[in-house]
Amino acid sequence: GARSVTREAAGIHQSLRSNFRRMVLAVFRSRDLDRVMERFPGVSYANAIHPEKEGYWQFFGRVEMGSWFFHTPVPEESTVETFDLGAHLAKAVGRQIGFDIEYLGFWDLRIAIADTYRAGNVFIAGDAAHSHPPYGGYGVNNGFEDVRNLSWKLDAALKGWAGDALLDSYSAERQPVFSSTADDFIIRMIREDGDFVAAFDPETDRAAFEAEWTRRSAGTKRDVDGYCPNYSGSPIVIGGTGPTSAVGRHSHRARPGYLLAPKDDLMDRLGAGFSLVSLGPGDTATAFEAAANQLGIPLTTIRMEPTDETRKWQADLILLRPDRFVAFAGEVPSSDASTVLKRACGLS
Repeated sequence: GARSVTREAAGIHQSLRSNFRRMVLAVFRSRDLDRVMERFPGVSYANAIHPEKEGYWQFFGRVEMGSWFFHTPVPEESTVETFDLGAHLAKAVGRQIGFDIEYLGFWDLRIAIADTYRAGNVFIAGDAAHSHPPYGGYGVNNGFEDVRNLSWKLDAALKGWAGDALLDSYSAERQPVFSSTADDFIIRMIREDGDFVAAFDPETDRAAFEAEWTRRSAGTKRDVDGYCPNYSGSPIVIGGTGPTSAVGRHSHRARPGYLLAPKDDLMDRLGAGFSLVSLGPGDTATAFEAAANQLGIPLTTIRMEPTDETRKWQADLILLRPDRFVAFAGEVPSSDASTVLKRACGLS
């Protein structure tokens, strides 16, 4: 497609992170499946796992009442003429169901990521930069974050206050986040599901199967809590700890490279450029304002009184980027304000 043509013309290589799997997308109508799903009120999306699928999901989604879509791994040689949708639906549902096909097609399941998101004046984002199966909405959300990250940096470059390193930081920040999303969440989920269905069988030891199923279900919260994309290792973040990754820990504390937890009326007071949140003495904030003015960097100072909520940040001075990630948090001598701003804007 056009995305791969642009990527290849720019000389950007894309690496595969998993084996290809042939998948089917079927859209069909089935009152039988509606009746089966009555056991699960309010559920519009369901996954099924089977030992033969080696950890790859079979999943249903409701289009409207009586209408469903269905994905499942299929043999490589499958065609519209030879594919037995009824057999695959029965394996996923647990019994034969009646259905009328509205659409039947095939697609390749893969995880791929560009080695870099920039080649000179060419930048790629979203599906052009990374692709993976529809697990958990990671693809669309990473695409949104690509745009949010790149847009303020392009704006800074066009307006003349970006350093040479700022545009390079787009790939340095976003590429590792998706790489971690693929390895630490999607591929891990597929591998763990495959190990589970290979080791536990409800037909031979139902008690062991149910115990492990319960344990795995409790682990779902781990994925939700552990998915915390951050730019800790970014070259334009000051004081970050650890590598840039999709794995992190949610916290009220202001941490360089992480989104700032909103407190009081902060979100209503943020500027379009950098924002400096000051809860302490005004001298350092004044030094930042003077440095920003000298460097031509747009900076909005937000002076706030310490409250029970804002104290959870555990920092009196927080420098926020236009994308709301923390560039710096903590204490800094007034004489170092210019150094911090230059680093955050790729000027040093």
